[in-house]
Amino acid sequence: MQASLVFGASFMIGSSIFLYIVALLIVLAGFAYLTYRTSPKGKARREERRNRR
Repeated sequence: MQASLVFGASFMIGSSIFLYIVALLIVLAGFAYLTYRTSPKGKARREERRNRR
């Protein structure tokens, strides 16, 4: 009983760390996608400003 309790606790801790890492990766992927999606517009705007001078 004691061994299974310890194993259960360590499994809970390990899975929470795993879930935290997965959530972090999802947030990073979403952030990268948003930056990639808006970057061509920003690049075009920057080139327009450069050409106007």
